[in-house]
Amino acid sequence: MTFREHLLELRDRLKMVAISYFVALIFWLAFPSNISLTGVSTILTGEYKPLISAVLEETVSLAGGIFRIIPGRLVSPLEIYFIAAALVAFITVIPVIGYEIYAYVNPALYPHERKLVWPFLAAFIGLFATGAFFSYFIVVPLIIRFMAIFADIIGISPELRLIEAGDYYMFVFSTVGSMGLLFTAPAIFLLLVRLGILSSNILSRNRIYFYGILYIIIAFITPDGWLVGNTILFLPLVAMMEISLLIARRIEKKREMGAYSVPRCKFCGAEISEEVVFCPKCGKSQQ
Repeated sequence: MTFREHLLELRDRLKMVAISYFVALIFWLAFPSNISLTGVSTILTGEYKPLISAVLEETVSLAGGIFRIIPGRLVSPLEIYFIAAALVAFITVIPVIGYEIYAYVNPALYPHERKLVWPFLAAFIGLFATGAFFSYFIVVPLIIRFMAIFADIIGISPELRLIEAGDYYMFVFSTVGSMGLLFTAPAIFLLLVRLGILSSNILSRNRIYFYGILYIIIAFITPDGWLVGNTILFLPLVAMMEISLLIARRIEKKREMGAYSVPRCKFCGAEISEEVVFCPKCGKSQQ
């Protein structure tokens, strides 16, 4: 393909992602959370609630009544409504984005590289979901309860514990999203080791620096968590990286034994897949 053809294909891939995102956004903004409550009358009476409202209500429940969520500014509810829908829509189309990226780069991948794509995508999505759920159901509620303890210490009564809605939702969404991404670090590390770009020695020899930077990142994305929230997030990531380091060493050991050697044509030396009978470059039989 020429450079122009590559650009046209990239345009088509991006167009498909944009269309998918727009459809997902409309779905979360307009699709009713309760099918029975539809129609103009329910909209006028305020009974109609889009699907994103269920997500926002569930997010408010994390506060557990310990803090009261207030609008703050007049336009805050409208801003939260669209920002939350935009974030959830992006999460919804992540599989589409992953497929379009794979379809675009697939022709340039060697056979042994194609075998790594789907395991990596499965691990990436699984770890992202694990980090997001762990942060949403464990970390965020613990941080909120820990902050309530300090509210009692400084003498703030329960009826005066007020949080602006924009600050509250930003705290929850940023913590959940950021931790989801951080939890994918082991998958990315193992992929780079498997491709020979990184070595396990980089992590094993620089643990102090790596984990120090990791803790700073966690402290930056969870400023309201202080030491408690940071530690709760930091320790599982350390455990996951140590496990990935053990797996990386096994990968390197197998590479030294030739387990990951790339099949090549016996005549021209071109890389081929293991199941082919004739070399696609020279056409000679491999049997």
